[in-house]
Amino acid sequence: MKFKDFQLDVEATVAEMLFGHGHAHYGYWPDGSPEQLTVEALGRAQSAYFELLAQTIPEGTQSILDVGSGTGANALELTRRGFAMECLCPSEHLNSLARAKLPEDVAVHTLKFEDFESDKQFDTCMFSESFHYIDLHKALAQLARYAGKNVVIFDYFRTASEETDGTRGTHAEFTQALAAQGVFDVVSDRDMTPAIMPTFEVLDHIKNHHIRPLLLRARQGLGESYPWRMKLANMLFGRRLDKMA
Repeated sequence: MKFKDFQLDVEATVAEMLFGHGHAHYGYWPDGSPEQLTVEALGRAQSAYFELLAQTIPEGTQSILDVGSGTGANALELTRRGFAMECLCPSEHLNSLARAKLPEDVAVHTLKFEDFESDKQFDTCMFSESFHYIDLHKALAQLARYAGKNVVIFDYFRTASEETDGTRGTHAEFTQALAAQGVFDVVSDRDMTPAIMPTFEVLDHIKNHHIRPLLLRARQGLGESYPWRMKLANMLFGRRLDKMA
């Protein structure tokens, strides 16, 4: 498992334990930063993010393919609102959380969108911070097959100056590829960056004022009790431990 995949699993599991909903996406803060930079505020903002996502689903949608469904939090809420859901996510751990909460008739596939094969089409294919993990042209090719009417993408793009790992592209690259494909028309294109940014302010505050001091005390205590084990751990994982604490 890649460290990034492990990190996503941990974040989603923590959200499941703390809030009960398991949302692993950003928060939505239309009124700006909260007065108190707390985990509780982040949970409320994540719920607000989902509500905005739900409101964006086009009228007439009955069936939805949730690509990158994570813990199934979004899919569960959408089933309660009458949508027929199908989910896919490459993480078996997250899928186990999803299957535990979703109705039995909701299919959950453990695979990447690029590898998805089905004889069905869906009214809407939905991405919540998962589109950028997929090669752009492969994603568009799959959407041409499976999005019968609509595509909803809540995601972020890299700036032109950022390096790429071959998946996350710029917004300009996305719109150019979309136009070149000629299958979909852009109905709405909204930049929500200012309303998303307080998420990082809250996360940084929690990390620097709560998590980092706790980890520093833990490392110090373990170093005193198990000096040779901690020395080995620092040799093997020191850089990652330093980033965390």
